[in-house]
Amino acid sequence: MLDRLSCRLGLLTLKQRLRFWVSLIIVVLGALILISTSITEARYKTRETRQQLKDAVGLQSTFINRWLENHSTQIGVLSHLMSGNESKDEINRIFKSFMSEEGEYTAVLYVDAQGKIIVDSQSPNSSGDVSDRDYFKEAKAGRSLITDVLISKNSSKPFLFISSPIMDENNMFSGLVCGVIHIGILEKVMNQFDFGNAGETYLLNRSGQFITVPHGVEGSPLNLVNTSPIADLAKAGTPSNKVYVNYAGERVMGQYGWVKDKEWLVVAEMKHSVIFRALYTDILLMAIIVMVMLLLSFVLTFKFTEGLLRPIGLLLRGTSTIREGDYDFRIPPHQFASAPEELQQLCENFNLTGKKLKSTIQMLEMTAVVDQLTEVYNRRHILTEGPRLLETCIRAGQPCSVLMLDIDYFKKVNDTYGHLVGDRVIIHAASLLLSCIRSYDMVSRYGGEEFLILVPNVPAEGGVELGNRIRQAFKEQPYREEDLEISLTVSIGVADYRKDYSYGTSTLEDMISRADQALYQAKRMGRNRVELSGQAVSHR
Repeated sequence: MLDRLSCRLGLLTLKQRLRFWVSLIIVVLGALILISTSITEARYKTRETRQQLKDAVGLQSTFINRWLENHSTQIGVLSHLMSGNESKDEINRIFKSFMSEEGEYTAVLYVDAQGKIIVDSQSPNSSGDVSDRDYFKEAKAGRSLITDVLISKNSSKPFLFISSPIMDENNMFSGLVCGVIHIGILEKVMNQFDFGNAGETYLLNRSGQFITVPHGVEGSPLNLVNTSPIADLAKAGTPSNKVYVNYAGERVMGQYGWVKDKEWLVVAEMKHSVIFRALYTDILLMAIIVMVMLLLSFVLTFKFTEGLLRPIGLLLRGTSTIREGDYDFRIPPHQFASAPEELQQLCENFNLTGKKLKSTIQMLEMTAVVDQLTEVYNRRHILTEGPRLLETCIRAGQPCSVLMLDIDYFKKVNDTYGHLVGDRVIIHAASLLLSCIRSYDMVSRYGGEEFLILVPNVPAEGGVELGNRIRQAFKEQPYREEDLEISLTVSIGVADYRKDYSYGTSTLEDMISRADQALYQAKRMGRNRVELSGQAVSHR
């Protein structure tokens, strides 16, 4: 049948027939490959993008919730330091200390039980009435609140207000503490998870108003309303699986996630044109390859194809293996020795990349738990592993204590000698701590010049005794560097395990909060002290 068809087509010689039929087969195969690959790649790219967006939303949602929870806890701790009887100067001093340690707040307010602003850390002489604000009403009912974006009465700028009530000794409402955060801080938090030119993440409230302003949009967030269907999909609980037109009139793929008890909506979007730009380039490249193959002879085509596919197959197998978690996989050099030079370099680069990837992952695993400066545990590790160690003590019926430690007047060290010397002083402090504790105690750099020590199987009295040993070690071993000597003292707060906790959402958070309060007490009483949560236990 092929012979008769060849004759009708005027293909009389074997050369013509071979060229025609081989070319036709190449074209058909090339077209099939091109179409099937394009469809497969488009589906894969869609799934990959959707998963990437879901991961971004999940990570961003977790980060925003923790960010809000941390700031709410900070204001809650600050409100617990207030009894309602402090002088204005004492409140200003506490607020100044708090603002120096927590840099994301624009201001901290002290409001009395009638809604009058008594102290404003930003404007000492300012006054006002916030009794009509929701956060005052919630505080009066004994509840903390994180507001939506509000316009400040003083500056007319958009802010978040984080409030916590102050209860007197009779558990009666006596005022509130309110932290004020400019919306720009939240926008910076959101921009950490940006996709560059490919897309962005932003926050909406339940009514569709922007909380953070997307790129290219000007104006206050309270005057902007999102017009894309993503908010309606979120309210209905419908998955966002299709391309839609966003607020800027661009076709995008998006995913959403609720935060702040379903009051805020995290939206991640990527531009459809950017997502498939690389796919269009791949399709064009494959079409060119098909055209080139038409110009080659039968034998050279197959040999060339074999020479190309073999190293590419090795790379694909290698990437699949690494994707499954085997970072030791390497392509044996003899398997691509006869490949074209470019593919040899690609395989060699693959092997080098795999080697660097393994070392990078090992380094990341280390930095995930160890503070890079002091080489003691970092804050994240002790907050993750500390509850497990604490739970072991609780199950065994053993006591457990937490020590919160802060180097006294450390800012003066930085201001006088510079931050490089300050870093070395912190390293010296970490080495002193390690010399004072047992091998199974857990010490971490909690932040700046602040350290946290978790001491299992030790009651409160033992924690105080350890705190005094540490305090004495700092006093007897100042930092020395050539002709430089810096005397150091520390203030330490101690808290032990209690079955019922008052702060945070876990036993460890409660112990840390109480130890932190004891640390503040030690600072207030002159520093270079050890204070036990709830009572004074030591002297200079």
